[in-house]
Amino acid sequence: MSGAATWLGLAMLVMASPPVSGWMVTGFSVTFLLWIVASHRVAPETTWIRLRKASGAILLAMLLVLTGSEFGHRRMPKFQGVPAAHLVVIGDSISAGIDSHTPTWPTLVQRETGIPVKNLSQPGATVADARGMAARVIPQDAVVLIEIGGNDLLSGVPSDAFGRALDCLLGGLAAPQRTLVMFELPLLPHWISYGRIQRQVASRYGVLLIPKRYFAQVLSGANATSDGLHLSATGAERMAAFVTQTLSGVLKPVARHEASQLPRGKSDTQIPHPARRSTVLVAPTTAAWAASFRGSISGLVHPIMVK
Repeated sequence: MSGAATWLGLAMLVMASPPVSGWMVTGFSVTFLLWIVASHRVAPETTWIRLRKASGAILLAMLLVLTGSEFGHRRMPKFQGVPAAHLVVIGDSISAGIDSHTPTWPTLVQRETGIPVKNLSQPGATVADARGMAARVIPQDAVVLIEIGGNDLLSGVPSDAFGRALDCLLGGLAAPQRTLVMFELPLLPHWISYGRIQRQVASRYGVLLIPKRYFAQVLSGANATSDGLHLSATGAERMAAFVTQTLSGVLKPVARHEASQLPRGKSDTQIPHPARRSTVLVAPTTAAWAASFRGSISGLVHPIMVK
């Protein structure tokens, strides 16, 4: 029973995919193997008993450090600053949408609050593509929400190239009196280097990261996506409500009766871009993809083409 519990705990730790450093992964793996070997000696000698106790103590210490570190990243940061009169969104198809008949969540934020939203998102965009969107951000844009990077993971962009592109993007956007907010990337075990890089670069430029579990909560609801990844009308409404609530401290809302008199969608602009096709991987169910944002995705994925 204890053996099953041990391997179950290890599996859950791996699926959580905490973006820790390489030395932590290596050290934990080696120590765990030593503990397993020492614990399963049929007639352990004094040396093996000492090794088992020592490795067990080290494992416990590493788990406590890892848990404490990750707990801080799971909390929603405090969004403070001078309230801005509008919002700018830089993103991919999650924010740009793939169906012209389904309103995007930035459009819904503008409709419900009256806060103008300049949506610069592009379907299939990567972090490198987002640098073109950032060029359209002007000094008066005081709050910028960034939802980008998923296509880098799914298309296999090398983590070092991802890091350089992200550094250029956030470095170009960072400015005094500007609040930068970014969705934390969902991770699988082989993607932890991307998450580590994202946290490092975000910290360097003072970017506030929204923990990935909140996005998972948006996607995990019934009928939240149209294909396991892209937001449906229900999912867009849920996302709009989440963003509105999350950024309420840095956006200046407009009274509902005033918002109803504003032209809808006027500020929800899109960047013209050439027709493009990008391959993305979509989990077969909403629950499976949402689980990846919690670090516990399972099952097969299938390629689809998104225009």
